[in-house]
Amino acid sequence: MKKNMLFGLVVVFLAVITMPYVSHAVPSFARQVQKPCTACHTMWPNLNQAGRQFKVKAYTDASEKWDMINKDGLNLATTFPVSARVLYFPEVREDNDTTGFHQSSTQFDQVALFIASRVYDYAGVFASAEWSPDSNTFGLPTAKVAFQYPLGKGNTIGVVGFKGLASAADPFNAVGGRDRSLAWGDESEPLILTRGWTFSFSDEGNVGTVVHGYFLGNRLYAAVGAMRGGKSEDVSGGALLNAEPGVAVADTDPSDRFWRLAWDQKLPNGAVTIGVVGYDGTQRILDGTTFLPSFDTKVKRSYVDLSLEQNFGEDHLFELQALVGNGEEKNIFGGDEQRKFSGSYIEGSYFYDRTIGFVVALNTIKFKDVDAADVTGHEDTIDSTLVSLNYLPWLNTKLALQYVTTKTKFVDPDVEPDQTNKISRIVFDVAF
Repeated sequence: MKKNMLFGLVVVFLAVITMPYVSHAVPSFARQVQKPCTACHTMWPNLNQAGRQFKVKAYTDASEKWDMINKDGLNLATTFPVSARVLYFPEVREDNDTTGFHQSSTQFDQVALFIASRVYDYAGVFASAEWSPDSNTFGLPTAKVAFQYPLGKGNTIGVVGFKGLASAADPFNAVGGRDRSLAWGDESEPLILTRGWTFSFSDEGNVGTVVHGYFLGNRLYAAVGAMRGGKSEDVSGGALLNAEPGVAVADTDPSDRFWRLAWDQKLPNGAVTIGVVGYDGTQRILDGTTFLPSFDTKVKRSYVDLSLEQNFGEDHLFELQALVGNGEEKNIFGGDEQRKFSGSYIEGSYFYDRTIGFVVALNTIKFKDVDAADVTGHEDTIDSTLVSLNYLPWLNTKLALQYVTTKTKFVDPDVEPDQTNKISRIVFDVAF
């Protein structure tokens, strides 16, 4: 452990001292538009209204000073548009007194490279290659090709194809309806987006296509799309799956449908967004290694979301994200069974001078019609509270202390007693 921590500290030191201080080591999109990170992020990585519009416009905005090679109908950057991110936890401690689990570790959570750029007037690309400490290899969690066509007065219509994390990869976060979290770890993911018996929006195997646009002067956002889910490994602890073992994408599943509407209103020194999301489809389930062809499982998800960003002068920055939703999975075993859950994720933050900040998040889920004999799980409710203290020596660099407590209640406490899991982290997060 000491060797791992020493190695990590060396990497952190080298990353910091080699960053260009004048430009604050902004990523490739910021270099493309020749603007600071704050042009698209109230607090990195959360998107502000300008950042959402840049994303919907297929990353095509560029500075007149952007050095490009105009040839064959393409606008190719003379500098290769690559960015990188290092996410390192010098100390992670997890405690669960009920199970007797206590562990302290040092973790490299992410080393990622990003290709992110405008390609020509109406198209852009985004892709990430991410090293996983679990597999010790680089994977491709997100890849996206976007096209857009301007309709005049700032309005835009476009088409996107993506592979990977649906809640982050498709435009305007059409599935999940929220911007990016200011926290870290699995505990920062909304339970209502990641839990369920047959589908997870955060699976890297998801693939999809969406048609979307900004209308009414960049106020109304609308999207319709189709998506095929990746492998869901959380289905009753692996007893049931929606893809064959070793397969990343559930290719035998039909393409599911989703839609989103959102109103994105500019405010003095801020913006507010409110929207709704709907998702429905069919999942074919595996029993061990054999598909059950006699029936399909019906999957539904619906969400209402709200985001608010407000600046008071240059020193006081507030952000609020709220997501409330429910899910339903029917006919899991071919007997017209029905499982339901509902929950919410609320995250609020305050940052002073974009340097010191405090983040609080509440993450809840409630399961319905679950009994102690249910093979799909015995959880009744999960309630998680997260707090984080952040320090940003530069706008692309975060040092943080994060603490999360998660309380899980089961339908039969005599068989499975309630549990409280506590995780504390020291975080180093840098993008350049």
